[in-house]
Amino acid sequence: MQTNYSDYKTELEKNGVIAFVPGGNSMWPTLKNRKQSVIVKTKTERLKRFDVALYLRPEGAFVLHRVMEKTDNGYIMCGDSQLTKESVKEENVFGVMIGFYRGEKYIEVTDPDYIKEVETWYGNEKRRKRVLKNFHFRQRVKNKLKRIAKKIFRKG
Repeated sequence: MQTNYSDYKTELEKNGVIAFVPGGNSMWPTLKNRKQSVIVKTKTERLKRFDVALYLRPEGAFVLHRVMEKTDNGYIMCGDSQLTKESVKEENVFGVMIGFYRGEKYIEVTDPDYIKEVETWYGNEKRRKRVLKNFHFRQRVKNKLKRIAKKIFRKG
């Protein structure tokens, strides 16, 4: 999930914790595009499978994705709504999500219901792929309709 804040890393170094509203659909269904606040703390130890990490890509984009595996020099990451995994070096990971809001309800990543939700989401790859195919199709249709509406209302 790419974000657009100027420098999360500096804020984390200064304060130890930050809150922000992430943009993008890469962490759907856990996080909805620009609809939920997340709380991230400074990474102080090696992350584990299913932690949600805040990291910096080499081209400068801040990303919030889930740890799928640990490697010798970093992690394999993937967004919840993605199938493509990426390798991320340990030194590029600087934050870890500790909780988020769904509406007014705060959910800690240690909450048993949340843990079960994540394990269920990743537990059946065939079902996950089917749900994601449907989600991405709906997103494409929605985006296409938005572009059409913009053209129509610009002319009028």
